[in-house]
Amino acid sequence: MQLPLSLTVQSLANAMLAKSGLKSVFHLMISIVMGAVESARKVATDYVLVIDHSGSTGSILNSGASILDTAKDAGQKVVDNLDPGDRIAIVGFSPAHTVLNLTTSDNAGKAKAGNALYALPCDGGTEYAPALKHAMRLFGTESNRKKVIIMFTDGQDFGPDPLPICTEIKEAGITLFVGGLGVNNEGEKLLDSMAGANFKSLNTADEVTAFFADAQAQAAMAAVTNAQLRITPVTFAQVMNFEKVTRGGKPDYVPADASSKLIPIGDIAVSDRIECYLSMNVVLPEDIKPGRRAFGKIELVGDVPSEGTKAQVLCSTPIAVQFSATAVPGMNEAVKDMINLAAASRETYKYAQTGDASHLAAARKTVGFSQAEAAKALAAQLASIQAQAAQDPDAAAKQARRATKGFSAAEAAEALKKLKKN
Repeated sequence: MQLPLSLTVQSLANAMLAKSGLKSVFHLMISIVMGAVESARKVATDYVLVIDHSGSTGSILNSGASILDTAKDAGQKVVDNLDPGDRIAIVGFSPAHTVLNLTTSDNAGKAKAGNALYALPCDGGTEYAPALKHAMRLFGTESNRKKVIIMFTDGQDFGPDPLPICTEIKEAGITLFVGGLGVNNEGEKLLDSMAGANFKSLNTADEVTAFFADAQAQAAMAAVTNAQLRITPVTFAQVMNFEKVTRGGKPDYVPADASSKLIPIGDIAVSDRIECYLSMNVVLPEDIKPGRRAFGKIELVGDVPSEGTKAQVLCSTPIAVQFSATAVPGMNEAVKDMINLAAASRETYKYAQTGDASHLAAARKTVGFSQAEAAKALAAQLASIQAQAAQDPDAAAKQARRATKGFSAAEAAEALKKLKKN
């Protein structure tokens, strides 16, 4: 099945022809668009719920229920919403142990899963890596099924470094969602590193419920899993910024990896739209002339569960810029808005990671130039983050991280409902 994916590059403005050897900076918007794929949603999914039931999960939330009971109720909704052909397993921690092996989602299987979930006791400690390793072992070997881990925790990690196992999870084609309730800023940095855009910072019982619903909705709608956007620039081009900026018109900031040439996109759902920003410093070659000139290529790589394929190049396009002999007035307003939103999200993200309040001032300056709806939403949050920064830096940093990941769990679940009705 060929997926209706498109990958396009737009430039901020036409480039004016200059002498070879001079440096030019190009600002580009990369758009990934997935059309409607009805059959992709029917690919069966294996879920492993990884639930922290340490002693601290007995604490009472604003709803009047304990953290653990809230997580159990949210997990039960995942069980209730399983489609025919889906399977579910449950891991508790710590220590990591199997609560339920992979079980089919017929009525008997759902009842068994619910009973196992509600039998979780409130005791133990918190170690992420052993729990995730345990979860990996519970999946089947079939290549044409989606594989999803939904991990929930309320505490700091006291075990070995979980990042290596998270890398193994991604390489195995498994999608990892992580929800952290009441975790401090330093702990959130680790969770963010583990799951990227699939990490959600949670504060309330409603947000716990929404996290589980969001993860299941995203998994159900995904036609491509573990996607990455990869660029290969020419030798005389240097990447300056490369980052995911929006998903579905909302902030969803993820910077490129250490190589600056790879952005983890995550899953791509039906009717999805993702926008990324690329800026390059290019030394103009000797053969430069009017017309379009490519300075490398961009490839979208990912797994397609419906075909049982992994790390497949799904589409590619040149990094092309239009050169003119004379100055061409005007700018692409959509690209301009996206660049400003990228700058504001970048600075807000840096504040969340470093606690340096100078990044908040920079973010407010950059976001103010954009008229895009996503930028307006981010601008409205920046003032309260900056006001909170002086009084409670840890809470402000957490709020900043949430502001750059504006994907709504409730909207994801609602979108899935609408798709199922159509």
